Amino acid sequence: MRLTIFTKIVLVIFLLLVSTLLLYYLTNRSSVRLIKQEIQRVKLNELTFLAGDIDNNLSKISSFSDFLVLDKDVRLLATPSFLEGDFELNKLKLRVSDKLNLLHALNNWNAEFTVVYAEDSPAFSPQTTPTLSDLYLEKHFRPFWQYEHANDGAYLTYYLAHPYTFRFDPDEVSYVIRAKIDTKNMLDYLERAKGTNDNGPILFSAAGDVLSGDTEKLPFIRELTRLLGVGEETSGNRLIKLNGEHYLVNFSALGSFKDWYVADYTPINEVLDPIYANQRLYYFSSIFLLLFSILLALLLNRDVQIPIRKLIWGVRKITTGQYTITLRQKSNDEFAYLFDRFNEMSKEIKELIEKVYMEQIRSKEAKLRQLHSQIQPHFLYNSLAFIKSMAELDEKQAVIDMSMSLSRYFRQSIKFENTFTTLREELELVRLYLTIQSLQMDRFVFAIDVEESLLGLQVPRLLLQPLAENAILHGIEPLRTVGDIRIAGYIDGEYCEISVADNGRGVETGRLAALRNAIYNGSDTNTAWALHNVYERMGALLGPDTHMELENGELGGLQVKLRWRTVREQEELES
Repeated sequence: MRLTIFTKIVLVIFLLLVSTLLLYYLTNRSSVRLIKQEIQRVKLNELTFLAGDIDNNLSKISSFSDFLVLDKDVRLLATPSFLEGDFELNKLKLRVSDKLNLLHALNNWNAEFTVVYAEDSPAFSPQTTPTLSDLYLEKHFRPFWQYEHANDGAYLTYYLAHPYTFRFDPDEVSYVIRAKIDTKNMLDYLERAKGTNDNGPILFSAAGDVLSGDTEKLPFIRELTRLLGVGEETSGNRLIKLNGEHYLVNFSALGSFKDWYVADYTPINEVLDPIYANQRLYYFSSIFLLLFSILLALLLNRDVQIPIRKLIWGVRKITTGQYTITLRQKSNDEFAYLFDRFNEMSKEIKELIEKVYMEQIRSKEAKLRQLHSQIQPHFLYNSLAFIKSMAELDEKQAVIDMSMSLSRYFRQSIKFENTFTTLREELELVRLYLTIQSLQMDRFVFAIDVEESLLGLQVPRLLLQPLAENAILHGIEPLRTVGDIRIAGYIDGEYCEISVADNGRGVETGRLAALRNAIYNGSDTNTAWALHNVYERMGALLGPDTHMELENGELGGLQVKLRWRTVREQEELES
């Protein structure tokens, strides 16, 4: 299928828009992916640094506990029997108290240190001191920080016992160093680490405990950490969908706080909203460009494609022979000028064809008149010679018949003011001609059998006489027997068919093809000149749906059939 210029332009515009949208989509998707990866990397680095800082602080506080458990004053206070009196005991307690206060002041998270002695030894602490049995050493004594709930709040605790080789045997414990950090201090630290971010870091455990300064979001944060599913990983990130929104959650495990993680979460839309806004702006711009392209295509179709189609339609009509086509263009552009020139060209072509057509008709009529003028002298001479002979033989009736027939024949044949005549008059002329010839030759008969409905048809003058003359000259004269000429006519649907047949010798098959070629295409010689003239006049006057066929007929001689479309003839006559 051939593509028009308009179709090509529309395809180019469409391909440009599609390629631009596809390129932007791929570029935008790549940018979003890179931004997500960069956010993950930056957030994870920040979180890893934060986890390291928490581990460092917890390790520092743990080292203070290591210092206390080995301190000589703390050990000496566990065996006061070696001291000399209450003064030395109080003095020792004062030194241990100073050391605990100093360590409390040296850490960033206000961790409290407590020394809990065995129940049979004097205990010491700055506040109310629990006993060893209150510490539930089998449950709480672990070599790492733990999370504990108490009546007065929640804490992070770290226990260290003396002797240092204690392995879950509370009966051998002399004293225990306990470091305790209030979770409020941890939350203050997380709040400071939050900075300008809307969502600060959080601490959560594999058991489901959560530490976060944003108490209003605690249910949401618990659900988020539950969906996180950290498993055996020490750090990483997850993209979690919660409440219809996607969150990028980064986490990192704490080394000193077993099964605890520090994490933060970022709503993806908050980060990507500027990109999505640009994306929406681009899509809106693309829709606008698409609508503008459609409008441009419609304008091109109206101002270019439709006029071109009209011109193509007009040219096709002219190629089919319709020269009365007139194109109209309302606009005042280049196409209006083309349409005016096209209409002028169509009019000039029509006038030129009419002139050529009329010249051809005049030429055919001139040839017909020439033919008739050639026929009349010989025909008249023979007829007059026949009358003279009959008069000498005193055949008055033959003279009368020939004279009457001859006068009627010439009365009919001289009517050349009209190109057309009725088939009735044409058959009457042929009948007179054959009557005259039969009187002269006296050895052939003829019959005319034409349907009554055909007699009123308009036909060119001298359409059938050349056929009758050929039948006599080439079919009847060579015979030594009585000749027979039959003229028949009938209706075949929309077509009229008239045949002229004789009982002569006919035409050989090889010569019949040459004779047809001479009739249809013309000949340089005088071969079938009269039949060729009849054939051309039929095509010029009765239209292209005419046909002449030559064959050996049923009578034995040549049969000539004339066929033309009567409906077309009637339409042309009415117009």
